[in-house]
Amino acid sequence: MKLIPLAAALALCGAAAQAQTIERVKMSDNDLSCQQVYDEIRQMEAVVTRVSAPPATAAADPAAGNPAVGAQMAGAVAQQALATSGFGGFGGFGGMLSGLVQAATAQQAQQQAAAQQSGALQAQQNAVLMQQAQGRKEHLTTVFLSKGCKMSDVAK
Repeated sequence: MKLIPLAAALALCGAAAQAQTIERVKMSDNDLSCQQVYDEIRQMEAVVTRVSAPPATAAADPAAGNPAVGAQMAGAVAQQALATSGFGGFGGFGGMLSGLVQAATAQQAQQQAAAQQSGALQAQQNAVLMQQAQGRKEHLTTVFLSKGCKMSDVAK
């Protein structure tokens, strides 16, 4: 029983270790031209925009597009229908079907919890990536200004 939470924790740690990192300062930053510095600043802005955007699956209705919610509702309806229709008296068929519905509902709840954990991990990674991109952008802006670069010198 203790192996499952441990395996999940190890999987989460492994995913976090694979997260992308952005160096704030590179040894070659002073060798960049004004145009190259400006282009990299734009790249950092794009990263910040990408990771701060809400996921495409976020909808006004949290149940919309979520097959687990629909399946849980179908399971509840099936259980209610079995309870009221009298199928329980046909050699245990109703009980067996009810057990299958309950097992499927439990499995879907586990999958939903795993998806929520994955979403939380992704949000945490996005926050770190956004912070790194903002730090890199600040550093590049300092390099841009210290080199005497001007916006009129760069092609937008």
